[in-house]
Amino acid sequence: MEILQEQKVRLSKEDIKAIKETALNVFGEGVKLWIFGSRTDLTKKGGDIDIYIEVPTLENWLNKKLDFLVKLQDKIGEQKIDVIIKPYECNEDLCIEAKNTGVRII
Repeated sequence: MEILQEQKVRLSKEDIKAIKETALNVFGEGVKLWIFGSRTDLTKKGGDIDIYIEVPTLENWLNKKLDFLVKLQDKIGEQKIDVIIKPYECNEDLCIEAKNTGVRII
């Protein structure tokens, strides 16, 4: 499912494309991804990139997270990126908050 929300986050189209491509490459077609935090506030400047990812299985999640971060920084340059990886339909407060306040891009 392709969800286009570039105009709702403070990231360039190139950065969003890099995030999408990297997530699909590392986590596969079933990945769901939201940008949340300060980058969804169009009135602010700067800030780290907060990424919430849902996957069908948490198998090898730490290796995949590190692979994702290394590949993404190779594409967009060194930036402060926070990544949270959870299974589908996570009901923890953090998961709910990230999905409710974030912008889904995949």
